[in-house]
Amino acid sequence: WLPNELLLIIFAHLNYTALGRCGRVCRRWQGLCGLKSGQAAIVSRQWAYIKGRATPKKWIGHTDGICALVVHNEKLYSASQDQTIRVWSLKDGKCVQILTGQTDHVNGLAVGPDGTLYSGSGDKTVRVWSGINGSHLETLTGHTDFVVCLVASRTNLVFSGSGDKTIKVWRRGATPTTCIRTLVGHTDMVYSIALSPDHNTLYSGSPDTTIRVWSVSDGMHLRTLEGHTDKVFSLVVGVDGTVFSGGLERTVRVWRGSDGKLLHSLDYHNDSVLSLALGRGNAVLSGSAGSSTQAAIWCTHSMTRVGTLKGLPNHVDALAVGPDGTVFAGGRDSGSISVW
Repeated sequence: WLPNELLLIIFAHLNYTALGRCGRVCRRWQGLCGLKSGQAAIVSRQWAYIKGRATPKKWIGHTDGICALVVHNEKLYSASQDQTIRVWSLKDGKCVQILTGQTDHVNGLAVGPDGTLYSGSGDKTVRVWSGINGSHLETLTGHTDFVVCLVASRTNLVFSGSGDKTIKVWRRGATPTTCIRTLVGHTDMVYSIALSPDHNTLYSGSPDTTIRVWSVSDGMHLRTLEGHTDKVFSLVVGVDGTVFSGGLERTVRVWRGSDGKLLHSLDYHNDSVLSLALGRGNAVLSGSAGSSTQAAIWCTHSMTRVGTLKGLPNHVDALAVGPDGTVFAGGRDSGSISVW
């Protein structure tokens, strides 16, 4: 017979599949496996390699701030206010290519399932790039203000959010890519967009303080999530469909994907939550504008903070996590990418 304290230590070294099996051993073990402290311990252990690192590595190349980061296969793409996109090798951290052509800040990035890269810019366009050699394939026009954010679905659709308060839906696959519909409803710019795990639902966040929910198949507005008291800057959707949002009010809000019910409000940051990303163990990372609480790691099972990242620029506008758990962060205050 082992005491509960020792069992929790053992459980912290298990993955969620093994933990579920332990929960079927007996009622006591079932209760311990369901404890928030046990769930948080598992996620905390998965991120133990980051703890204690006072300063991250730096990948240097951009000459102005970082606006967006996205990982695909063995590459990291970074978008910058210097009007370029850099392509980095995840193996050695070297910049292998620089994509040029946009005539204003590059604000958003997305990668399609076939590796095609999409970039959105202050020049009001979306550019399409080959994921194989980086060649420019086409330029999508139609927005009347800067393009802020992008997301690509596995159903040959690309969504772009803009300062013109709309989301444009582009059908890709054949050239030229065509805009098949425009989603209207926000009363301020569309600052962030994200897809549900099944790619059937689109979420959009705006400084109008709302998150709007859309059907991907027909563009129908399904519901509006209200609960933020100020601008919404960032969105990410967990593997179970839970929606996480951050904004000017300094909290990360958690919503049930099925009906949009507000479940939690996570407090830690002392300034705006500018970026969100999914990490190991379905953890969520949040990046902030605050100088002392720049990035946090949250266990999405217990809804508790299990770690923090230090040594970041004052504004963490972009976060991404590699397949091996490496964390990449960037912000408008620096042209370097912080790497853990």
